[in-house]
Amino acid sequence: MARLEDVCEINMGQSPDSSTYNNEGIGLPFYQGNADFGEVFPTPRMYCSAPQKVAHEGDILISVRAPIGALNMAKETCCIGRGLAALTVDDNRCTKKYLWYAISSKVGELNAKGTGSTFKAIGKSVLAETTIALPSIERQKEISTAFDTITELISLRKKQLQKLDDIVKSRFVEMFGDINSNNLRWEIHPLGELCTIVRGGSPRPIEQYLGGTVPWIKIGDATAGESVYMHSTKEHIIQEGVYKSRLVKAGSLIFANCGVSLGFARIITFDGCIHDGWLAMEDIDERLNKVFLLQALNQMTNHFRAMAPAGTQPNLNTAIMKAYKQIVPPMELQQEFISFVEQVDKSKLTVQQGLDKLELLKQSLMQKYFGWGEHYAEF
Repeated sequence: MARLEDVCEINMGQSPDSSTYNNEGIGLPFYQGNADFGEVFPTPRMYCSAPQKVAHEGDILISVRAPIGALNMAKETCCIGRGLAALTVDDNRCTKKYLWYAISSKVGELNAKGTGSTFKAIGKSVLAETTIALPSIERQKEISTAFDTITELISLRKKQLQKLDDIVKSRFVEMFGDINSNNLRWEIHPLGELCTIVRGGSPRPIEQYLGGTVPWIKIGDATAGESVYMHSTKEHIIQEGVYKSRLVKAGSLIFANCGVSLGFARIITFDGCIHDGWLAMEDIDERLNKVFLLQALNQMTNHFRAMAPAGTQPNLNTAIMKAYKQIVPPMELQQEFISFVEQVDKSKLTVQQGLDKLELLKQSLMQKYFGWGEHYAEF
C-alpha cells in the first residue's frame, strides 16, 4: 500500500485574478473544474495571462469539488483553478495509467470525505492520505492494459448507441423537416392545448421523506438504460412527501426542465412523484402519439436551451412549455416513424446489454485490483 503523496506530487489549483481571464487565446488554457473535462483531455474555453498555479503535460487532473473525483489529463501546460488538483506522477514508483485507474476506484471514498454546505470539496490532505495498492511496475502495466481494453470496448458501445440515436434524429428530419421553423407546414397547436402540463415539487429535506412506498422519480432513474419508458425507481417516499410533491399518473410523459438534463424525456409506466426538476405532460390529445411527442421534444433540446430564461442554469417553466408550438402531423406518419424507432430500439437494446455487461466486468476488476481485502495477495 502507498499514499498518493508517496507516488506523486500534489499541486492544488488556485484561481487567478478574474481580470486575467480571456476567451481570446491569450496566455495558458485555464481549467476550473469538471465542466472543462472531455473524455480524456480537457477542452479550453478560457485562457489566463497570469496563472497562479499550473499543471504540466501528462499531469493527471482531478476535480476536487462539485463533483469530486472526475479525471482528465493535461495535454499541455495549463492554468488550474481551485476546483482542480494536478498530480505529477513519480515514474519510478507508479505509471500514470495505473494511478488513473487506482484513483477512479477511490471516487466513492473521496466523496465521503468531502466537506461543505453548498457543495462538497476535498483539500490536499485528503488526497495526500488516500491509499492505493502498489504492485510492481510490471504488474501495474498488466493491470492497466486490462483496463485499457475494457475501457475501449465500453467507449465503442457508447459510440454505437450515439450513432443509433443519430439515425433516429436523421429519420425524424427526413419525415417531418425542421420543426423549429415548421418548413413542411404541419398543423400546429400550443402544447398547452394538447396536454395538461404541470411542474413537480420537492419535499425538503428529502431525506426525511424517503423510505415509503410511493416511487420517487429522479433523473438518474430515467437515464439508466435506453428505453423511452421508465418502469421503476430506486427510491420511494412516504405519503406525507406526496402532499409536498407532484403525483403523476402512469402513461404520463415527464420532461427534465432545467440544468444539464434539460430536454430529457421519458414515459412512465407507473404512478409516481416528480421533483421540481421535472415537468409532466398528462391527458395527451389523441392526435399525438406519446412516443412521437417524446421524440419531437428531444429534437428541440438546443432550441429549449436557447429560449430558457437567463440564470445560473437553463430552466423552463410551465408557461414557456404551454406556449410552445407543437407540430401535429397525420397519425399514420407518426405511426410510421414510431415503427422505425422500435426497430432501432431493438438494436439499441442489444448494444446496451453488452455495455451493461462490460460495466459490470469493469466494476468487478476494480474490486479485484483496488478493493480492500484478500485480493491484495495477488500482487
